Amino acid sequence: MTLAEGEYEFTCDECDGDGSLEVIQPPEDEDDEPTLVWERCDDCRGEARLLVDDKETAEKIRWGQTPTRAPAG
Repeated sequence: MTLAEGEYEFTCDECDGDGSLEVIQPPEDEDDEPTLVWERCDDCRGEARLLVDDKETAEKIRWGQTPTRAPAG
């Protein structure tokens, strides 16, 4: 899949490129303990990557991230 002009790909920083997050599920009964469950990452929709434009790319690079793919040319 080719990237559009000005589009960059980054590993999702919310799920660290896993596509899922471990979240706390509240107990159904007040006597039970909360449990940890895996859910799909909302930021990347489970794809483990984000496609962002030039403006967001500049911000991510400023915070130390490196794109995994850049547009050709």
